[in-house]
Amino acid sequence: MDGIALVVFLAVVVEKVVEIFKDIVYAIPIFPDKFRPLTLEVLSLACGLLLAFQSGINALELLDVKIINPMIGIGITGLVIGKGSNFAHDFFHSFSKNKKSLM
Repeated sequence: MDGIALVVFLAVVVEKVVEIFKDIVYAIPIFPDKFRPLTLEVLSLACGLLLAFQSGINALELLDVKIINPMIGIGITGLVIGKGSNFAHDFFHSFSKNKKSLM
């Protein structure tokens, strides 16, 4: 599978996992209302980071960005995955548009 397609696929998986846990988080009666969205956001980012590190996918490497430590690229990829498929699409679309204008 193409690397960028894998990032978008994993972002969709994270969105669906968080959607499942959304009902659980909102069903907990002792949990304050103001912390529920934050809990879902943290869960989303944690799932994204976990999937990125487990798959070893580095979006910066896919985009030909040279970095010394590849773990930073994997971490950034995890954050992109954790933010969801729309964010991942926008991230790659804007990066590829900027890359074309530099050439």
